[in-house]
Amino acid sequence: SSGINAEYGVVYAITNQSFKAWDIRTDPKTCRTTTLAEFPSALLYPGPWSKFIYFSTGISVRSWNIGEWCAAGVLHGHSGHVMCLEHVTIEDKKYIVTGSRDHFCKIYDATDGIVSGRMPQATLNPPHFDGIECVVWGAGHLYSGSRDQTIKKWDLLKRREKGGQRPAHKDRVQALAHLPALDCIVSASRDGTVKLWREECFGDPKDPLKSLIAEVEAHPGSSIQDIQVSGSHLYTASADSTIKIWSVPDGSTDMAT
Repeated sequence: SSGINAEYGVVYAITNQSFKAWDIRTDPKTCRTTTLAEFPSALLYPGPWSKFIYFSTGISVRSWNIGEWCAAGVLHGHSGHVMCLEHVTIEDKKYIVTGSRDHFCKIYDATDGIVSGRMPQATLNPPHFDGIECVVWGAGHLYSGSRDQTIKKWDLLKRREKGGQRPAHKDRVQALAHLPALDCIVSASRDGTVKLWREECFGDPKDPLKSLIAEVEAHPGSSIQDIQVSGSHLYTASADSTIKIWSVPDGSTDMAT
């Protein structure tokens, strides 16, 4: 996992038991490294306005003060490895949402950046039937993707599920992204497919597939590990050692590499 501060030209990444930072304005060989006691699973950099960066190690999440380059706080509460993180702002409140192999999403108050040990403010129920691999904040709702092949839609203010796609893919859901250009959620799976879902009617119990906009065999026969969105472009990274760039024009449901 990685994050970038484009304003200051700094790249952050987690590798095998290390947290690293590069100032790409200088010698790219210059790297600041901190050794971690456990193997990290996910990294979250909220943006250039944030003084903190977050990464999961085992069943906990660490907050790191970037300016002082030191540990700041820790999130507790999961019984399984934390696999994904998301930052959410609702009105004047900031939250960190976690997804874990214990099948649960948990919500933590991060308004102060998390500068101490902290337990979750809430746990979202009902849980998935298998480990959660990805979470993303869309247009006012949280979405979670799981090894159980489903995607759930959550109302964070009311702390309840608002719908879901069961199944969303033929194999585990490994990555989710929000595509504002089409007001949709993008999902990627170990089955090699990418799907676009309309947010407005996602999880309609009367017609579960009503929100499906498009489906593409993005990496046939190979697992998709991650998705990123930039404007009207999607980037898919696969276990076949390739990264593909997909164009999704505004107002279109066609995807092309």
